[in-house]
Amino acid sequence: MVSRFELLKELSAIVPDDVLVLTSIGNNSGFWGQLKDREANLFHLTMGMCSSTALGLALALPKRKIIAVDSDGNLTLNLGVLGTIANESPENLTIVVMDNQNYLGSHKHAPGMPTATAGKMNLQAVAEGCGIASACTIEDVTAFRARIQGALTSAGPHFIRARVEPLDRDGPKKSKRVPDPRENKYQFAAYIQKTEGIEILGSGLGGG
Repeated sequence: MVSRFELLKELSAIVPDDVLVLTSIGNNSGFWGQLKDREANLFHLTMGMCSSTALGLALALPKRKIIAVDSDGNLTLNLGVLGTIANESPENLTIVVMDNQNYLGSHKHAPGMPTATAGKMNLQAVAEGCGIASACTIEDVTAFRARIQGALTSAGPHFIRARVEPLDRDGPKKSKRVPDPRENKYQFAAYIQKTEGIEILGSGLGGG
């Protein structure tokens, strides 16, 4: 089994700067913020909202590649999004799920409560059952690299279940401040405005 940090470090070395990367709350955001400081990041997507927000962006910006770095506990609160992803079939969307089979608590010294994937749930099978044909499970860096490179160069949607260690025993050195959710939201929206030539943020002034 591989560590979350190893996979995110590999992703940081592969992903082009213009690919939008969304990360769920917890160490997905904390680690990614240290590894890949960039305007094209949207951090701290709360429980059940990471893959669904990525879907919305993929549909709104069909020419941009979108990667959601989700987690098992987060995704299982909104499994219905996989059916919507399959039905809408955005070719530019890749979902990566860091599946550590537990709700990793704030203490981080022991696994938290088990998620459904610690039992009989297989998220790859769920994705396939929803109709996402390009779905896989990986357990090492080599397979992860191949799947990400394939997703960046082929039509999706793609679903990558990454079986990672229950605890994050390694991680990046903390050398940067990861923006808080409100700050990051406006930074991200401003980046989309700048690179897509569309207006998202208004003046905040109502009409006369």
